[in-house]
Amino acid sequence: MTTRMFCCDSRPPILVTGLLLLAAGSLGAGCSAEPREILRRSADTKGEPPAMTSAKLLACDFEVFGIVQGVFFRKHTQKYASSLGVRGWCKNTADGTVKGQIEGEEKAFNEMKHWLQTKGSPSSRIDKAVFNVPKELTAYTYQDFSIRR
Repeated sequence: MTTRMFCCDSRPPILVTGLLLLAAGSLGAGCSAEPREILRRSADTKGEPPAMTSAKLLACDFEVFGIVQGVFFRKHTQKYASSLGVRGWCKNTADGTVKGQIEGEEKAFNEMKHWLQTKGSPSSRIDKAVFNVPKELTAYTYQDFSIRR
């Protein structure tokens, strides 16, 4: 998608995105000059056109070991996953761990994995987190992130 800015000496700039065509004089009344384009490049694109690719959708199972039961670990996991747009579920196990599945776009997925390995709830202590090999999905399996009992 192309984004351009146009302005006229007597009016504020107008941002034009996509395939919108700007005809001469369409900046409105009070514009005494022909519109001129203001060239702006985002620092992160390095002069290249924006990519039109979508992010990879990844999923994996996980198990977190340590002090993760009775410390609101599942509730904090649900809250953080939802804030990232990560979907899936988690539950306590009889072995004192928390197991679950996560799925999301690659960046959010990796942030969630890192959070499960290093952060958790404020009162938890994470000794280790185990993840199976991520698999690529074509569509989400879950509607949200839930706590299972």
